[in-house]
Amino acid sequence: MKFAVGTRGSRLALAQTEEVLSHLRRASPGIEASVVVIRSTGDEMPDAPLAGLGKGVFTGALESAVQDGSIDMAVHSLKDLPTATPDSLTVVAVCPRSDPRDVLVNASGCTLAEMPAGAVIGTSSPRRTAQLRALRSDLRVEPVRGNVETRIGRADGIGYEGVVVAAAGLLRLGLGSRIAQHFDPYDMVPEPGQGALAVEVRSDREDLLRLLEAIRDTSTHAAVAAERAFVEAMGGGCRVPIAAHAAVEGDAIAMIGMVSSVDGSEMIKTRLTLESGEPEAAGRALAGELFAMGAAEILASGEEV
Repeated sequence: MKFAVGTRGSRLALAQTEEVLSHLRRASPGIEASVVVIRSTGDEMPDAPLAGLGKGVFTGALESAVQDGSIDMAVHSLKDLPTATPDSLTVVAVCPRSDPRDVLVNASGCTLAEMPAGAVIGTSSPRRTAQLRALRSDLRVEPVRGNVETRIGRADGIGYEGVVVAAAGLLRLGLGSRIAQHFDPYDMVPEPGQGALAVEVRSDREDLLRLLEAIRDTSTHAAVAAERAFVEAMGGGCRVPIAAHAAVEGDAIAMIGMVSSVDGSEMIKTRLTLESGEPEAAGRALAGELFAMGAAEILASGEEV
């Protein structure tokens, strides 16, 4: 089988694509794949604030290429994909998930608690910004864009004393030694889907769906399904920070959920374990817990911004 695989052109995106292809080659020896680099809207607007670009900014061009047949499949960081997928496309979470946690990187190797008052921490994620402010209100949180290597460079003292990024990106680039602190998933609830890879194909490509089924990691697929169901139940394209983390534990799914005001002054977090192991049910139940705790008021505050 020969097919074309679309990806963004960053070193991390290419490493993720090779990770998927390595699994496919082991599962189906003899396949041939050509890698096609496609620039996303997010790549074309490197200085624009991420909060204003919306979900799909890194995936829309790849989805269009799959739909029009320019490529056979697209490899994504699953966290970048909107929860609403066109009927013509199917998303498959593949490969074992990498570390879903957020991490702190700085030149001194100190933890967040050890950083000096007023230190500048870089992130362009509203989710990370809100939780950083809740953890250390004295810190200055400033936006930082660019690929992983660029952001790590900022942590070495060019206007910032540290940055918060995803552990998975550093590990896939062999930069795990730069991690100064792994945040506990409850203290810094991750982006839904963080650390997981997804392949998107046309729904009528049964040949490719069978191929991908061979490398679908069951635990990863269940965990991200729960997280994405949570996002849907919270309202999909929320204008305030929301986050969720799911872990499969035998037949059960343990989840953490968070919703926060933009400035982090109002924040609700909770834990939930659903023994049935039904991913979508766990995600919806977690959202229900947050709504019972007052999430609707926080979500409404985002509509007023």
